[in-house]
Amino acid sequence: MRVGSAVSDTLETVSGQFEGELLVQLEEGKKQALATLAASKREAKAAVTKILDGSVKQAESLRRQVVGGAELEARNAQLRVLENAVVDVFEKATKELAAIPDARYEKALAVLLKEGSEVLGQKAKVYCRQSDRRAVSSAIGKVEGGQSRMALASEPIETSGGVVMTSEDGSTRFDNTFEARLERMRPTLRMEVSATLSTD
Repeated sequence: MRVGSAVSDTLETVSGQFEGELLVQLEEGKKQALATLAASKREAKAAVTKILDGSVKQAESLRRQVVGGAELEARNAQLRVLENAVVDVFEKATKELAAIPDARYEKALAVLLKEGSEVLGQKAKVYCRQSDRRAVSSAIGKVEGGQSRMALASEPIETSGGVVMTSEDGSTRFDNTFEARLERMRPTLRMEVSATLSTD
C-alpha cells in the first residue's frame, strides 16, 4: 500500500508540476498573443491613418488641379472676350476713320504731318495711299503756315489712311497711319475694355 501510495503521491506531484508549468506556458502564450494583437492593432491603425492622410492629400491636390484648371480656363475665356472686344473696337474705328468727310480728313492729315515733322524735321519724305495723294499734298501745304519743306513720295503704301514719314536720308521712319496709331493705343484700349467688362 505504501508503494501504491508513494506512486500516487509522485503522480500527483508530477501532475501538479506539469499542470503548473502548463498554466505558466498558457499564461505566457496569452500575454504574447495579446501583445501581438495590440501591436497588430497599432500597425493597422497607423496604416489606416497613413492611407487616410494620403487620400486627403491626394483629394486636396486633385481639388487644386481642378480649381486651377477651371481658373485658368476662365482667365483664358476672359482674355479671348477681351481680345475680341479690342478687335471689334479696332475694326469699327478703322471704318469710321475711312468715312471721315474730306475737309476733316485733310485737317487730320495736317496734324499727322506736323507730328511727323516734329520727330523727323522739316525735310521729311511722306508716303500715303494712292487715293490720298491730293489730300496729303494739300495738307503738306498747310503745315508750318505753308513753309513746310516735306516732299510727297511717288510710291504709294497700303493703309486705310494716314501717312508714313521718313527722315531726309531715309534712316528714320515714323509710322503715323491709322493702323499704327490704333496699335499704339491698344494697351490703353485693352485696359479700358477690361475695366468695362469687370463692371458688367
